[in-house]
Amino acid sequence: MVHYTLTQWMCFFYLYSFAGWVIESAIVSVSTGKLVNRGFLRSPMLPLYGSGAVLILAISIPLEADPAAVYFGGMIGATALEYCTAAAMESMFKMKYWDYTGQRFQFQGRICLKSSLFWGVLSVVLTEYLHPPVERFVLGLPAFTAAGSVFAVTAAALADAVFAVRAALDLKKLLERITRIRAELETASRQLLEQLGAPPEEAQALRARIDSLKDELRLAFGRVGFLKSQLIKAHPHASSRHFGAALAELRERIEQRVQKALDEQNGSPEERK
Repeated sequence: MVHYTLTQWMCFFYLYSFAGWVIESAIVSVSTGKLVNRGFLRSPMLPLYGSGAVLILAISIPLEADPAAVYFGGMIGATALEYCTAAAMESMFKMKYWDYTGQRFQFQGRICLKSSLFWGVLSVVLTEYLHPPVERFVLGLPAFTAAGSVFAVTAAALADAVFAVRAALDLKKLLERITRIRAELETASRQLLEQLGAPPEEAQALRARIDSLKDELRLAFGRVGFLKSQLIKAHPHASSRHFGAALAELRERIEQRVQKALDEQNGSPEERK
């Protein structure tokens, strides 16, 4: 078995995180028909892929003489990592940033057979074909260069992670707020219908309450911000059992805003004629 230093493991983690970002961004961009900067972070890396690659290597290198063992070991280890990561993120942010609910043979929308089989294939491909040249590259780096690069990328990644977590928590608060306002609007509207024969003062108070809630809702949608918008656009299949309706409405409004900006930039259809 090859024994890597901590710095070399970190180099592998970042290189495979970047490769995962390239793969995911390409797949999602093709499937949605528009360019998508995939990932939870703003920087071009998907830590799940980096962590998965490191885990697969740690499991598969001792088993590399047996491709079947590499396949099943990598598949089980990466699937477990994907499930734990999804569960932790859902618990913290009340959202599924990837959701396999529509897939066959899935479990809780966090993992699915198709993804697990992909992890197994990736384990064999990674161990047999991808990792050897990457290994040669990393092991060939001067120690000072490798350590300096890891330090710089780690500092940038940590700062990025702080902003990303803050944006995700802010998004959760925004969705909570939208959900609450929508519920209060429905209640006030229903009460107004039920009190058609009530004294004018009571009806007027309810109308004022409804107007106030509508203003509050407009303010909430106006505070989406760049980071939260990017987070939603980067995960077009994200879902939430807590704030599903609010998330769908927020995604629609972001798309409308993007389309409006494009129309203003390119001119209206009549102007283009």
